Amino acid sequence: MTAAARIGARVFLGIVYVFVIGPAVVIIVDSFNAATSFPSPFEGATLRWYVGLLRHDEFVASMRMSAIVATLAAAIATLLGLSAGYALIRHPPRGADAVATFMMGPLFVPQIVIGLAMLQLLGLFRVQLTLAGLVAVHTVYVMPFTLRLVMTALARFDFGLEEAAHSLGAGRLATLRHVTLPLIRTGLVAGFVFAFILSFVNLPLSIFLTNPQTATLPIVMFAYMESRIDPLVAAVSSVVVIAAVAVTFTLEGVFKLRLLG
Repeated sequence: MTAAARIGARVFLGIVYVFVIGPAVVIIVDSFNAATSFPSPFEGATLRWYVGLLRHDEFVASMRMSAIVATLAAAIATLLGLSAGYALIRHPPRGADAVATFMMGPLFVPQIVIGLAMLQLLGLFRVQLTLAGLVAVHTVYVMPFTLRLVMTALARFDFGLEEAAHSLGAGRLATLRHVTLPLIRTGLVAGFVFAFILSFVNLPLSIFLTNPQTATLPIVMFAYMESRIDPLVAAVSSVVVIAAVAVTFTLEGVFKLRLLG
């Protein structure tokens, strides 16, 4: 690659970074804006919106609910993705590619349609809107992401290591615990984190399946913005962005887990 090509590639990569990271930086800056509307020109630095966030119990409670829903959905989706991915890679059935594509189905259906369909399904069985139903629909939506990441990790896995462990007397569970899981943990952790984030910030699915007791953060933010829009919304979003960045750096810096491979 010539010097001009390298410079061009770096410039292009820089533009991509600005395009991806720029909106998050703007939101964080606006969360310190003393203006009373959002978005608006920067009028001065203040912490009033973060202080105000603590006074809005609905935001704190919805953050807690979103964390519960996202944790349960990501955990279940990771477990299901691990089971399905292992079966498809280790013991591929006839038509394994078709099965994998079918399990990716939720990715091709608009989220709002999935939410409406789940609402209708719950209505047919006369099931009330509960936390379990919300977790179930979030699990259905995020499982394709965990499945794909697990299958990617298993595609590079040497199954001869499992056979070696069996020949040395290790059982299936011992082999899974001490051989398979440690070697594919990057895919598992990446899948869990990705599923957690997607569930935490999801609005189209949750809007049909929540009640006042299970309202998630996106629902509360949407309801708040129907009456007014101020930098308090930016403060809430900044807390979510900073938390996600902190988790990413912790996993990659402390636990040496690269979320992207």
